[in-house]
Amino acid sequence: MNENDFDRLIEKASGIPLPEGLVGRLEKQIDGYAAREKKQRIHRLYRITGIAAALLLGIGIFLQTERQAPGRADTFADPAEAAVAAGHALAFMSVQLNKGLEQVSGAGQEFEKVNEILHKHLK
Repeated sequence: MNENDFDRLIEKASGIPLPEGLVGRLEKQIDGYAAREKKQRIHRLYRITGIAAALLLGIGIFLQTERQAPGRADTFADPAEAAVAAGHALAFMSVQLNKGLEQVSGAGQEFEKVNEILHKHLK
């Protein structure tokens, strides 16, 4: 059954004349709604999948950070042991800071030499 036959059947049943091509426009509109609904379903599926992936990633990271390495703890039970560990950490940091300051001092001396040479040649 083609579009014109369908138009005639509707006109007979209702007794009202239909505009030319009404059925075709209605079919296009319905097909457009169906296509949009399909796209919305796909987007909804992507959104749900993305949320699920983010949740799984968050749970995995949380569980990984909560798990402690064997033999390691965040705190010390003995305050004396904690003081010794803090002293070692501060000593290490001091040595590294002194090395860095020596390098900066050496670089400063090199800059002074370069400035002296520049001033000599500019005068």
